[in-house]
Amino acid sequence: MNKPNRNSPPLYFKVVLGGSFVVIVFMLFALARSTYRDLFQVGIYIDSSSTFIEQKKNDLIAKPGELEYVNSARYQEKVAKEFLGLKLPDEEVIVLADSEQSVEDFLPTKIKNNQDLELLTAPQKWWRYLFGI
Repeated sequence: MNKPNRNSPPLYFKVVLGGSFVVIVFMLFALARSTYRDLFQVGIYIDSSSTFIEQKKNDLIAKPGELEYVNSARYQEKVAKEFLGLKLPDEEVIVLADSEQSVEDFLPTKIKNNQDLELLTAPQKWWRYLFGI
């Protein structure tokens, strides 16, 4: 009868090693498959976006009045005033408010926060710094 060689690894070690190899192979397969699928999803997204843009372009071409208004200087000035806060050189801006406002409403929030921190004691400042309360 042959005695088992003491230098050969035990059977459970071979099983665990083989099982680990199989798991790693399946994980790499799943990663490759998801990456491959994501690449095709990006392509589908690009195709759907381009068809949506073309559809909107055709809708605008069908409405020449709106297209003329969007390309006009009046619309560009309106957008510059409303969204970018710009004004013409000789123009004055008057802000009308529904309710009474204080000067602190117009200050940036950092200045308000710094004023609040001045009123706190040192332990309260550390508590706020560490826990964000």
